[in-house]
Amino acid sequence: MHSQAAVGDEATNLAAAPTLNPVHVTRAIRLTYAQMMLVAIFGASTGGMFLIGSAMELGAGNLALGLISSIAQPFVILQFAAAWFIERGVSRKRMTIAFAFVAPTCWFLVAAIPFLGDSVGSFGKLAILIGVIICVTAANQFSGNARSSWLGELIPESRRGRFFANCTLFAGLIGAVFAIIEGRFLDFVRSNGLYAFTGLFLFGAVFGLIAAALNGPQPDCPLPRNHHDGVRFRSLVLDTFRNRPFMLLALTHAAIALGGIAGPFGSAYSLRDVGMSFFGLGLVNAVATAAALLSAPLWGRLVDRSGARSILILGLLMMAPCSLAWLMIPPGAARTAYVVLPFVNLISGAGSSAMGVAISTMLYKLSRPQGRSVQFAAYSAFVTMFGAPMPLLGGWLITHLQQHGWNVDLRLTFYLWSCAMLLAAAIARFLHEP
Repeated sequence: MHSQAAVGDEATNLAAAPTLNPVHVTRAIRLTYAQMMLVAIFGASTGGMFLIGSAMELGAGNLALGLISSIAQPFVILQFAAAWFIERGVSRKRMTIAFAFVAPTCWFLVAAIPFLGDSVGSFGKLAILIGVIICVTAANQFSGNARSSWLGELIPESRRGRFFANCTLFAGLIGAVFAIIEGRFLDFVRSNGLYAFTGLFLFGAVFGLIAAALNGPQPDCPLPRNHHDGVRFRSLVLDTFRNRPFMLLALTHAAIALGGIAGPFGSAYSLRDVGMSFFGLGLVNAVATAAALLSAPLWGRLVDRSGARSILILGLLMMAPCSLAWLMIPPGAARTAYVVLPFVNLISGAGSSAMGVAISTMLYKLSRPQGRSVQFAAYSAFVTMFGAPMPLLGGWLITHLQQHGWNVDLRLTFYLWSCAMLLAAAIARFLHEP
């Protein structure tokens, strides 16, 4: 035990980056908050119910929706390539900037799909959409890994709980407002079919480009030149899997990822089967966001004061029973959905916020400064290995059972999601944090 501690201290000293000027730290934090809000607009405009809505407009069924959510996830393995470059001295700031511009740029191609006309059939248009999702996901592995490692030096440990809570607060507020406004807009122009989504995708892509540009004014944190003298990349990967507390957190997160079996089906069931409007679904989802926003500062303070483990468990236990409310919302029951779901989302939103703040904080607590980019890559790959096939499995399961005469619908995946949250809470009980 003492030798391991000594090795850890030595690694910490070896990887220590020069202390940043407090003014630079404050500027980086403020710019990151701005980025989170811009990315929230980008995500609200191009993802979630709008992505699912455009896919259904292209003729995607349950199985195709599951495929859209699953097919790009194995590209998380590219985080190892990103980490390999970082550990060999490639600037994390430059990598973040270069790849952060890829995702919003790709959405200009998606926005152009309606203009392809009949020369490209529905299958071809779906293929373009899936191809863009794959490209965006691949680029995000490089920018996300570099940015996460970079933040480890940018944000002081004593401020991380509040930092991640505020990120949740600002991003959630902006994302919810724009989802509601854009949902109302889309309902108004819905008769235009795919063309109705073009404006949203173009609008979101512009904000994504601005968010990418805001990486520029933030201070770089180059790794020391002797950062990994004599340390092989393979050894860093193996050391990550030997870090038992870190991998136990990854196992907890993997259990949460099993809940991806519900994947895109919440929006699909609400819009197609229940008959909710985009505006109505946006309002209902905004309740969850509001709950997350109001509770995030509290979770951040509690995490900084008394640790993240108990907050993580509490959040999971708050979320787990929420899917049972769907028992009261059969297909066509839009009025019931508008009454029941706000109360459910109030609880699930607060629980999701607690879970997010706790996991983000524990990632940095349980990882080591040396080779952090490698550790995050291994963590993501491990979690994705469990989560990647789940949306496709959910779509296949419902389709298979219905074809064999079972009277089931997409709500079955919601109940399986609850089982995943309970499993994650059970595993989290064994977590230990410094």
